[in-house]
Amino acid sequence: MSRPTLKDVAAKAGLSITQVSRALNDHDDVAESTKELARRVAAELRYTPNLEARRLKDPRARRGAIGIILPHDSLRFSDPFFGEMLTSMAAEASASQLQLALSTHPGDAAPTDAYDAAIRDQQVDGFVVLRTTVDDPRVDFLLRAKTPFVAFGRPLGRDGFGTVEASTDCFDPVVDHLLSLGHSRIACLAEPSRFAVGTARLEAFRRAAEASGLELSASSIIESGFHEGSGQQSTHALLTSAGERPTAIVAMNDLLALGALQAADDLGLDVPGDLTIIGFDDIQAARQVDPPLTTVRQSPAQVGAALVQLLCESVDAGHPVEAQRRIQTELVIRESSAEPAD
Repeated sequence: MSRPTLKDVAAKAGLSITQVSRALNDHDDVAESTKELARRVAAELRYTPNLEARRLKDPRARRGAIGIILPHDSLRFSDPFFGEMLTSMAAEASASQLQLALSTHPGDAAPTDAYDAAIRDQQVDGFVVLRTTVDDPRVDFLLRAKTPFVAFGRPLGRDGFGTVEASTDCFDPVVDHLLSLGHSRIACLAEPSRFAVGTARLEAFRRAAEASGLELSASSIIESGFHEGSGQQSTHALLTSAGERPTAIVAMNDLLALGALQAADDLGLDVPGDLTIIGFDDIQAARQVDPPLTTVRQSPAQVGAALVQLLCESVDAGHPVEAQRRIQTELVIRESSAEPAD
């Protein structure tokens, strides 16, 4: 069976091809009743635009796709937060009648090469930039190219594009909770400092501590990685080093916190009796581990949907658009936090 054409829709609707085309593209000079008729008939015939033909006629025409180019060295499909966020982005893109084009760039290539190729080949209408660094060449490149894009996390000193980030007070309830339990020796497992999201989270934790009068020593903040193994290694080093052992550890993501739980178990420490551990994200494993993890809930579904929504606004404008969407967080208190033993 041949693919339905715009001519088929026009014939069945009793409209001209021009009327149908303008109706389906939501032109202001077309009556709402005509738009509804064209959409209904198009749906009945299962008509979809031939984007490839449209591009051949007009190179500036939209591709109907948004792109995510994964940094090969710092993002894994096994990351549960990323998996849920990606699922949400795909659903939001589909609801906006967009395809989600997922790819990686070669390990030996410059970070901007894959973006340059995608723009030259007119593959997508815009990009979602993930795992942004504090000085990200991809952001600078896309700003110079005036290509629509949004980012999860804002590089330092950059503006003129859309970002999605956690609320600035996301660690206030964490510090309040720990102080109310009586903790004063509090350590932090930070994500790598070259990444924008991790840097923003650490700054939010520092602000919350300073506002509450909690003193954080340089030795109490340990730069770790992203996953359980690095959390376990960093916590083991922290708990076996000279000096007073912390009574609480705040991890900048749940995977680090799960690694900290494993290190505590390796050393024969009870959680929360000997050590309180708090995470960030509230991934599914945080609810299933023993003890269940006290953590800051940040919805990956909300993050993913917000990224696509902001990108659609940028695509509509035809260039990057300054915007900032803050995702509200919530402290979820479970069994990994309690009063200190001493």
